[in-house]
Amino acid sequence: MKKMIYRALSLLLVILLHACEYKDIYDAGSEYPVDKVYIAGTYESIIYKVDQIVETENAPFRYKIDVENNKVLIPLGIYRSSVWSNNDVSVELGIDNDTIPALIDSEELVGEDGTIPEILPADKYRLDTEIHIAKGEDLGQLNLTVDIPFLLDNLDKRYVLGIRILNSNAEINEKMSLIVVDITAGFIEPQPDFTFEMDEKKPFEVSFSNKSVFCLDYEWDFDDGSSTVNEKEPQKHVFPGVGIYNVKLTSKGTRGNLVTKEKVVHIWEDITDIYIKNGGNPFQKAGLVSGRVDCLKDWTCTENVLSTYNSSKKIYVGGYQGDNGGVMDFYANKATTGALENAKIYQTTDLPEGAYYAAFVPFSFVGKNNCYFVVAKGVELPDIDDVESNPNVIAYLHWDETIEITKQGMEFEVLASGPVTIGFVVSNDEGGRVKIKSVSLAK
Repeated sequence: MKKMIYRALSLLLVILLHACEYKDIYDAGSEYPVDKVYIAGTYESIIYKVDQIVETENAPFRYKIDVENNKVLIPLGIYRSSVWSNNDVSVELGIDNDTIPALIDSEELVGEDGTIPEILPADKYRLDTEIHIAKGEDLGQLNLTVDIPFLLDNLDKRYVLGIRILNSNAEINEKMSLIVVDITAGFIEPQPDFTFEMDEKKPFEVSFSNKSVFCLDYEWDFDDGSSTVNEKEPQKHVFPGVGIYNVKLTSKGTRGNLVTKEKVVHIWEDITDIYIKNGGNPFQKAGLVSGRVDCLKDWTCTENVLSTYNSSKKIYVGGYQGDNGGVMDFYANKATTGALENAKIYQTTDLPEGAYYAAFVPFSFVGKNNCYFVVAKGVELPDIDDVESNPNVIAYLHWDETIEITKQGMEFEVLASGPVTIGFVVSNDEGGRVKIKSVSLAK
């Protein structure tokens, strides 16, 4: 009997202790610190970038387009951190741009291209400042509304706005109470663009690269009777023949509007062998001496190009050098002039009236070089200081050692048949050297 009483008392004690423990836990919960509110998206950074378009319907977004009112709506969220969410929470927001100068000084708001944003003008936006988070809810939402016409007028700019929690009936998490919205205005308008490159070995084949920004759909029209292409990167297109083609790339933007970029692709006919003697790749030497330095066959040059003395023939030669099987060579030999000034290599040909494309491929550079590729009426080239103003110059291309070692060219037009001179005018420093791989002509 006593054992049964002891067992009953023990069970009662356990029940009482458990009840006290539960009461303690419940009381601890009821005394949990009050709700805290903060701005969503500020955990890692207070800067909230709006600089990408929404490409698919269900993709994450940082803006919506209000087509009817011509506005951009940038949704922002106010969160309540709480265990119970037992109360309604009111939050008051306001503008606070005081932190922006410091973010610029620290380069956090400086773009990759060095651009610095401007403060979003007060008359170009509207901000919901009173937010209500209902009992049992943890999120309240608001919109920063920005005028689309203003963004369209300033596509090359960025605008920032600081938004802060000013007041609330809940405790404010001060570390997450500020957000700086960083808007790239250009996202509002599609900006289609492309580059293209000819294939030297396949003259009708052109490679295209899409350089568009803030665009959704793409449509390529190659203006040659072929079907339009709806790929972002069409890669290569084969045109049917020589001619001028107005290639168009049309893209849709985030507002649903279409913008077209048009560029002229001129498929030229190579006529180098008809009108240019000894066009290079490789160049042929005149054969005046044996060795790697000689004069160029079929090209005329000024005396200062002949800067290398050949002791066996007792003559000065220059303009040709043996690299790559033979290149055109402007060399400032220290043993002679020490530097080239107004050196010229050129040839004259009779061209019919028409449109042309003259080009060259550089081979290598040493030192500082000031160079012109020139097409001029008549039988000679102007001096280097006169190239850009001489009335006989039909076209010129100014270049130096900073250009890429790829084909460089220019279009020009001959208005009346007659002699035309094509060539180079070069000045360089002591020890400087320019080598050219080839010269070509097309129409």
